[in-house]
Amino acid sequence: MITKELAFAIGAVVLIAFVVLAIVKKLKIPKIVFGSAFIIYLTAVASITLFPIIYDGVTFVVQNEWYNFIPFKSITDILQFSSLETSILQIAGNICLAIPYGFSVMLLCKKVKWWKLLLFAVMFSVGIELTQLIIGLSIGTMYRAIDIDDVILNTIGAFIGYGLYAIIPRKFTDIFHI
Repeated sequence: MITKELAFAIGAVVLIAFVVLAIVKKLKIPKIVFGSAFIIYLTAVASITLFPIIYDGVTFVVQNEWYNFIPFKSITDILQFSSLETSILQIAGNICLAIPYGFSVMLLCKKVKWWKLLLFAVMFSVGIELTQLIIGLSIGTMYRAIDIDDVILNTIGAFIGYGLYAIIPRKFTDIFHI
């Protein structure tokens, strides 16, 4: 089994390299802080969505349904068959996971139009799902479910991040633009 510590170790190496490079390039403190926070965020996303990687041949996906390409099917199933706590954790968790991403895209790219954010958000979420698929296929067991509803919920979360960015006064966000 490959644990979350690997994600944290890789994230720490990337973070240290970024800070050293930022200091050498003489970036301003707010940009270093934002860049560092973004690296920490991406590390957390990787640790939540990809780890632990269990490769001992045991499949943990219920009923061997390791994929869902029908929009809103798993959301409906969760709401219908799971406890309130599980429903909130699964649905809100997927939304909340991408809120910082939507906010960060707005800071990283100047004047992003809504359709570009949509494209970035879908690519981000599909990237996570494809990585889970590739890892699952390479270890010979689908340890995570590949789900279109995750893409939908993550995209909603990214747009909430976009909305949060839109309501913050420019004098606060302009100092972080890279």
